[in-house]
Amino acid sequence: MTALDPTPPLSRAVARRYRHRYAVLDVETTGLRPEAGDRVVQVAVTLLDARGVVERSWSTLVDPQRDPGPVDVHGITRERLVGAPRFAEVAPTVAELLTGRVFVAHNAGFDWKFLRSEMSAAGVPLPSRQRLCTWRLAKQLDLPVENLKLSTLAAHWGIEQVRAHDAVDDTRVLVEVLREELAAAQRGRVRLPLWRAGRRGVLARLVSRWGRRVRRVLPGVLPRGA
Repeated sequence: MTALDPTPPLSRAVARRYRHRYAVLDVETTGLRPEAGDRVVQVAVTLLDARGVVERSWSTLVDPQRDPGPVDVHGITRERLVGAPRFAEVAPTVAELLTGRVFVAHNAGFDWKFLRSEMSAAGVPLPSRQRLCTWRLAKQLDLPVENLKLSTLAAHWGIEQVRAHDAVDDTRVLVEVLREELAAAQRGRVRLPLWRAGRRGVLARLVSRWGRRVRRVLPGVLPRGA
């Protein structure tokens, strides 16, 4: 882990409104489905304080113990992975980085499910309890852009993207996108779309409550899973 050059802080109003510390991250993978055996081949994490100041940055290639997948997309070949640690070896470091932070990624559900799968296989709990998707936040900001891809948002704010689908560069870009989004959200008094681990949505709670009531009145009508 290395310290980065100082980043100009966002306004104090941002920190007052959004009292969070952030772990901004990106993973590159062998495919799209961890449940089908796809694995992480690269992970990068940058830590920000509540005013968007970069505190630390860390990254590593990861030996997936299988073929690296779409090399034409992420550029990570078998040769580059020679000598890379297995995920279980870096899982404690990942846990340390994420502890006490809001987990931030673009299309955050994708990165979350891969890290959750890898951490579980390593026997290390995923410590993040809150997740923030920069795609969803951009949607709430109603930006004048044709789509919400990371490259599009970067271009909108004049952020240089050197190499897409490289976890280190994508995380660097995402840090700047998040800072722009937080500043815009504060100006517009926008509530951050935070997802909290272990909390079911309102609809799911209502459906569950309705199911319990129906079972009490009409036993046997609904299965126990409803």
